[in-house]
Amino acid sequence: MKQPIAERVILLLCCLFIVTSAGNVMAAVNPDPLIMADLQAIFNETAQVEGYPYQELLAAAADKYNLPLPFVLAVVRGESFFDPAAKSSKGAIGLMQVLPSTAADYGLKADDLFDPAKNIDMGTHYLSDLHTRLGDPYLTLAAYYCGCGGVDKEGLTLRKDCDEYVHYIHTHLTKVLASATGKATSVTEAERHFVLTQFDNFLDAENFLQYLLSSLPQLQLDLFRREVMYQDNSRYEYQILVTYAKKGEKDKICREVEKATGFSFCR
Repeated sequence: MKQPIAERVILLLCCLFIVTSAGNVMAAVNPDPLIMADLQAIFNETAQVEGYPYQELLAAAADKYNLPLPFVLAVVRGESFFDPAAKSSKGAIGLMQVLPSTAADYGLKADDLFDPAKNIDMGTHYLSDLHTRLGDPYLTLAAYYCGCGGVDKEGLTLRKDCDEYVHYIHTHLTKVLASATGKATSVTEAERHFVLTQFDNFLDAENFLQYLLSSLPQLQLDLFRREVMYQDNSRYEYQILVTYAKKGEKDKICREVEKATGFSFCR
């Protein structure tokens, strides 16, 4: 399919900026080799995943734009947790948190982004275009979040906040792949989540999540970042989410967490 002229120009300029202006880019972090290997692996293997909201739309878009379904699922899961009405303070909209300015380059209006089908198709298209030009899934995820200016293709480095985003999406990819291998139940619309606790720092949240997973492996736990306003500025809050399905199960989970950690998080 022939790309719109505006789309080709914007991505060409984006990647030219990487090559010619790397010295001016705040990109001093090297990719995590283990995460890089995980991301490369899903492009070489076929993982069967089922049971997600908008499964057919996501699978169709991944196939259309030649991306692994788990890769796209991890982005949607991390960006909006499958909420088509999600909107950030910066104006990113819908399931894949697409900016109206980016959507305009693909011929869509801001209101179109609340349509799950259009949001998924456009977001996956953009993700695929970035991957085609950057040639690396790690840098692709980083550029999806912070733009091409946050990554250095030639030096294979990226800005610290962009790298943190890749680590964050990797936690969601891990959950997606676990459901594909039968190690965890897949997400269904019937499931509910509650916030156990939250952190201002991603690393603290990730470490606590790993501690809980090792202490209470029977629980379905997630890490989700939520944008919050603080003194007229936006920042991210990293929430530890717990999945439950039945009434009364939340109280039981809270007691289990308190017994394992010695702290009461639930009110």
